[in-house]
Amino acid sequence: MNDTLLQLKDICYAYEDHIALRYINLEIRRGETIILEGANGSGKSTLLKLINGLVFANEGSYLFEGREISEESLKNNKFAKWFHQKIGFVFQNSDIQLFCSNVEEEIAFGPLQMGLDEEAVRQRVDDVIRLLDIDKLRDRAPYHLSGGEKKKVAIACILSMNPEILVLDEPLAGLDRPAQEWLISFLLKLKKAGKTMIIATHNEELAEHLADRHIFFNEEHEAEELQVFYHTHRHCHVLHPKSEEEEMLVEEGIEHHTHTEEELSGDL
Repeated sequence: MNDTLLQLKDICYAYEDHIALRYINLEIRRGETIILEGANGSGKSTLLKLINGLVFANEGSYLFEGREISEESLKNNKFAKWFHQKIGFVFQNSDIQLFCSNVEEEIAFGPLQMGLDEEAVRQRVDDVIRLLDIDKLRDRAPYHLSGGEKKKVAIACILSMNPEILVLDEPLAGLDRPAQEWLISFLLKLKKAGKTMIIATHNEELAEHLADRHIFFNEEHEAEELQVFYHTHRHCHVLHPKSEEEEMLVEEGIEHHTHTEEELSGDL
């Protein structure tokens, strides 16, 4: 069985004259948690949009489960429906995703669009409400919820469609400390259950707990895998960092040490 879910090869994307992604190469396998890191404006959010089929590469190729994802291929409604059921995108701003009159309707919207029957939809709604412990929110209007509650509902909406990959853009942004702690714990449970996740974040604690691989975006909108070995929170070891990678760690306030492969062959 091929564990590769998606492949990006030499992906380039520009907003008019502004380059956002420059020759991105990335392969993601089932069960991995990939953390995207880098400065604001370096291309992380654009890559997430491209992975979700919201924008399309000017150059390069994108394969999902061996099938090409492009503006042309997604014109096929049946194919587009299949693809969008496979990837769930939790936006940084939850308000973008919430538009129904109450939480129960909000969570049911995706499964209904998938064409599931009423009983199957009800079961999925009940399952994710139980999973996220939000039964008390069932009849509430989304716009009356707190930031943390909105994030829970947004995640519930995506999980109700049981996507193959969960994609999150700065999931901790705007949340208070208790909500951040809850979300890190919840994502860790999903990881342990084998869910594939792609997360763009500036939060080092989230990265430390969840990352299988770190992808670093530099100011030239290029991406490279950054090998990070954590000892404790805000203290890590980096294999062969480039100058901009070290600058990123300094800006994030992360104590770090650089190493060669030979040095890392023993205990850190």
